[in-house]
Amino acid sequence: MKSLKKSFPGLFLGVFVITVFMACQAAQSKPRTKSQKQASTEQTASKTVKTDTGKIDTGETPVISDRKIIVYYFHGNMRCHTCYNLENYAKLVVESDFQDAVKNGKLEWKTVNVETAGNEHFSNDYKLYTKSVIVSTVVGGKEVSWKNLDQIWQLIHNEPEYNDYIGREVKACLEGKCL
Repeated sequence: MKSLKKSFPGLFLGVFVITVFMACQAAQSKPRTKSQKQASTEQTASKTVKTDTGKIDTGETPVISDRKIIVYYFHGNMRCHTCYNLENYAKLVVESDFQDAVKNGKLEWKTVNVETAGNEHFSNDYKLYTKSVIVSTVVGGKEVSWKNLDQIWQLIHNEPEYNDYIGREVKACLEGKCL
C-alpha cells in the first residue's frame, strides 16, 4: 500500500477529495426538519432583488453566497507616481468593470498599507516584497486561495494591457477559475 501511495500520490488525494465531496453532498441532501427550514428561510433576503445575472431573486435563495473575492492593493509608506498608478488603475477596473459584483458583495476592493500597525502580517502571509495586487478567494469567511498578480510591474506603463490583465484575473476568480 505504501508503494502505491508513493507511485500515485495524486490518486489518493483524488479519492480523498471525492469521498469528502460525496459526504458533503449526502449531508446536503438529507431532509431538513421544520425548524431547519424555518431558520434557512429567515437567513435569506426577503426583498426582490435583481442579481448580476439579470434574474430576479424573490428571496428564496440567498442574495450573497458565502464566496467572495477580495482584490487587495498592498503598499508601504513610501509611494511614487507609478505606485499610485498601480493602485488607481486596478481599483478603477474593479469598481467599473465589475460594478454588479461589487454592489452585491461578491467582490471587494481593499487598499492596505503593510507598514501600518496591525497590517505587517500581510507581508508574510502573501510573501510581499514590493507593491502588489493580490486576488483572494474567501469562502465562509476564510481565505481558501490567493493569487499575486505578478505582472503588474511589467504592464503598468501600458495602461490598456494593465487593465486587461487585472480584468481577466478578477473575472477568472469570480468564475471560480482562480488558481
